[in-house]
Amino acid sequence: MILLAMCLAVALTAGAQQQTVTIQAGGLNAAVGMQKYDIKSLKIVGDINGNDIITIREMASGRGVLQELDLAEAVIVKGGAAYATGRTQDCVTRKNDISTRMFAGCEYLRKITIPNRARLISYDAFSNCPSLREINTDANLKFQSVEGIIYTKDMKTVVRCPEGLILDEVEIVEGVEQIYTGAFLNIKLLRSVTLPSTIKGVSNMSFQGCSLRSITVNSVKAPAMENAFDAAVVSDATLYIPAGAREAYLSDNHWSQFRNISER
Repeated sequence: MILLAMCLAVALTAGAQQQTVTIQAGGLNAAVGMQKYDIKSLKIVGDINGNDIITIREMASGRGVLQELDLAEAVIVKGGAAYATGRTQDCVTRKNDISTRMFAGCEYLRKITIPNRARLISYDAFSNCPSLREINTDANLKFQSVEGIIYTKDMKTVVRCPEGLILDEVEIVEGVEQIYTGAFLNIKLLRSVTLPSTIKGVSNMSFQGCSLRSITVNSVKAPAMENAFDAAVVSDATLYIPAGAREAYLSDNHWSQFRNISER
């Protein structure tokens, strides 16, 4: 009984405290061993490949409990098994890329720090992560995190807002020029968004899955826009634009589809 109690205490401590592992590519599964499904907070140092991403995905979904993942000192390298099946081909690791669907479906993940060497983030890398509230950076030269939302380092592009972040309104700061593909995808409670006068483009799926009732665009010139909003939003939400800008927006094939346009 005493031995059992001691084992339980050790297991609970391992789950509560951050575990740090230093590995070579493909070595994560062996490094975490018997604790694989008990670790809540994990820091990885060293190279990681497709096999390691598979292990991370297993730890953050299903039987696992992984909530916090620090990859600042991890380096994504090519190799290992495909970690997921994509729409047209298997998903595999590429050097320094947070590739398509890499962390998709990690349902328990609440906070992640991306690798310092990461140079690309796929639009769907963090899809279907309903608990994710923070995507952070440490010393990354390409991206920076502001209140858990990832931007490019120059603050000109909003890259990704985590799905679990509770937002009902967001005002994009002046200087931002582009909303990246799927940047606010499935932020379900988001009802109001304000885009700055510097905005130049709103990419495909940027605000799909959001319950927007109000979209304010402070640019006199209609920014380039693909299918960024759900049909229900285009039909029912109000698009607020600067006074005198109506003609510019009505002459655009996408913005002109909004039924409710108001100058302010």
